[in-house]
Amino acid sequence: MHTKYFIAILSLLTLIVTGCQSHRNSDVASSNTESANKSLGTQWGDGIESHVQQVSMKRTGFYPIDVITINYSAHQYNGKAISEVMLNNGRVGMTFLDDRGKKWPLTKQNNNVKLQGKVGQSYRLFYRNYSSNTYEIVATIDGLDVINGKAGSLSNNGYILRPHDTLVIEGFRKSNNEVAAFTFSDSSSAYANHNSEGSATNIGVIGTAIFQLEDNSRNYQKLSPNAFPADNGNYAKPPVY
Repeated sequence: MHTKYFIAILSLLTLIVTGCQSHRNSDVASSNTESANKSLGTQWGDGIESHVQQVSMKRTGFYPIDVITINYSAHQYNGKAISEVMLNNGRVGMTFLDDRGKKWPLTKQNNNVKLQGKVGQSYRLFYRNYSSNTYEIVATIDGLDVINGKAGSLSNNGYILRPHDTLVIEGFRKSNNEVAAFTFSDSSSAYANHNSEGSATNIGVIGTAIFQLEDNSRNYQKLSPNAFPADNGNYAKPPVY
């Protein structure tokens, strides 16, 4: 499967200035500096104990039943304040948690969801299953899969979200027992900038794809809420500086 997933292509706005250009140069430079100062990425943070077990389950279909991408930066967004994004027609809720476990405020602009972060703050992805179905959550941070650290793809395995249960993803998975916390940083320090599969154009984007799984509850009844389909222990590699 060669289809790449969650490789966000950010459009580049080319500013063409004609006539009286000299007196506008300072304004353009100031605007560019301000934008650069507000750009954020997610770095490979502190190690957090997080245990998982591997199981094998089957998707009911090839394509995800819902997909969302959320842009984040240090910018203060204008729009409707929300605390949870509803996916798959209200069957799955998604939000963000801070270090204290409190919900992170989100902003909705038309159909787009934005997140304002701050350098040095850690965050977690939080999902709640309001249905009786079993789902697989495939998540990417800055275009990189949260489990294997590779470019987001439909073929990557995800975490299991069981019926009427919750799932917390705290960081890039290092092993069966530990993750590297998602921590906001300046874009130059982002994990994606220190990973051979990362791309600077994807920094500032958090993606989620939801697949429905065949109901096989007896196989994972007693496992950790973070159990996920077998991936042969292929976890994210540390950043290279």
